[in-house]
Amino acid sequence: MAKGGEVKNEFTQDSFKKLPVDEKFKKVFGRFRTNLIVVFVVIILMDILSLFNLGNIYNKYYEQNSQQGEIRITIQALAKYYLWAIAATDQADREEQLAGVQEKIEELNSGLDIISKVYSGDLTAVYQHIKDIDASDDELTNLYNSGAPTEEIYSYYVNNINVAIKVVVQDFKEIGLSAKAQAKKAYITAIIAVIVMTVISLIVVIYAILYSGKARKALTDSILGPIKLISEAAEDMAKGKIEIKIHTDSQDELGKLADDLTYSTDVIEDIVKDIDETLRRMSGGDFSSGSKNEALYIGDYVAIKNALSDISENLSSTLLEVKNSSTQVSQGATNMSQGATDLAEGATDQAAAVEELTASVNSITEQTKQLAEVAERSKGMATSVRDNAETSARKMHLVTDAMTRITEASAEIEQVTNSIEAIAKQTSLLALNASIEAARAGETGKGFAVVADQIGKLADQSSEAAKNTHQLIADTMDEINNGNNVVAETTEALDAMQHSVEEITEMIIETGDLAEQQAQSMEEIDKGIEMISNVVQSNSATAEESSAVSIELSEQSESLNNLIGQFTISG
Repeated sequence: MAKGGEVKNEFTQDSFKKLPVDEKFKKVFGRFRTNLIVVFVVIILMDILSLFNLGNIYNKYYEQNSQQGEIRITIQALAKYYLWAIAATDQADREEQLAGVQEKIEELNSGLDIISKVYSGDLTAVYQHIKDIDASDDELTNLYNSGAPTEEIYSYYVNNINVAIKVVVQDFKEIGLSAKAQAKKAYITAIIAVIVMTVISLIVVIYAILYSGKARKALTDSILGPIKLISEAAEDMAKGKIEIKIHTDSQDELGKLADDLTYSTDVIEDIVKDIDETLRRMSGGDFSSGSKNEALYIGDYVAIKNALSDISENLSSTLLEVKNSSTQVSQGATNMSQGATDLAEGATDQAAAVEELTASVNSITEQTKQLAEVAERSKGMATSVRDNAETSARKMHLVTDAMTRITEASAEIEQVTNSIEAIAKQTSLLALNASIEAARAGETGKGFAVVADQIGKLADQSSEAAKNTHQLIADTMDEINNGNNVVAETTEALDAMQHSVEEITEMIIETGDLAEQQAQSMEEIDKGIEMISNVVQSNSATAEESSAVSIELSEQSESLNNLIGQFTISG
């Protein structure tokens, strides 16, 4: 559990999270390789321990067991040699059997030497007991050499040598039991060692399994965790979401990629917010500049910054031109309004003069009719010709004065007509300028174009009416000149009336004829003056309409200036 805790702490430490991906793999699989090496070493140690135990059992306990078997056989052979020596009747045979006894005693010592090499106990007593047998053998040999009876030799054998042999047999029996106990202990030790090594191997394997599981989870959390977050962030970006924060405690390449993606989305978010703020400012009428945070636009985003700047500059330039055009249109409308006002005033004066001229012409017409009637009556009133001539002379003087006034009024009408024509020309020029400015204004100036077209048409009508007025006044002047001539001739005829009644009568008749012609001429003059009056009234209405149109144009221009004034533009 402690090791498991160490593994867990190892993978949850910041040092592991800070490692690059390849270093993480190296660390995890390096430790896994170490675990495999440990397992392999443990298995090798188990094999070595098993071989050692097997070797120990074979070389030590099996050797002990084998030597003990050999020693038992040797002891049995030793006992037989003693018995055979006692039973021998021949000296040579007895000596041979006693030589065999010495050989077996040496074999006992040799076997004991071999056992001492693999036996861990004390064999001093066993060596002594074998020496006791050897010493007894010497005594037995002395008995044989002294010629002791067989019963005495056998008794010595039974009481000494056989007892010594039994002691040695008991010693080796104890050695065997001790060796068996040691072998059993060695066996148990080997079993315990195998179990311990197996448990250690199992612990190492379990540790390796736990380590591999925690390592797999650590690698999965360290790699797939950030990858999953990055994938979700990319999916959110594909759906149009830009406010993305990737929170990961990984500090490897994937953590850096997550941080870079978060930084990129922060940059995009700042740029989008700045674009939104810039467009909102533009939609509110502020075209004084593009983005106010140009430092945000880096790399390929510079094109967006340039586009915003171009939009601001182009709209500012366009609105400035519209504003200038509106100012010019407003100034033209003001001039047009002033011209229309002057035209209306001139038309009013002209109408008054025409009314006065009409009254004068009506008076002259009435007088001419009376003159014609007088001339008719003068044919039978020769005696009263002088008086009537004087009366006619006075009236003719009045006619002369009236004709003079008509001439002056006609001259004034001519001046008014010239003013109307000049105003019409100025109005036409203003309409042309307004049309040009409306064309420059584009879609916004279509309304101004219609107004300018109507003003141009009114100006053309005014000019045509002025030309007609010129013609009528010229005809009137001709008739007035003719009237003046007639009046002069009438005056001369009245003066000549004093010399001759016949001449007076003829002159009266001629005067009657002339009076009739003059009456006809005056009627034509009256008609011409009526036409002039109609034209003047039309000019007056046209001037009033032009004034209204110019006022409306001025109001629209002022409204356009107010609309443009709502925008904030550069320059």
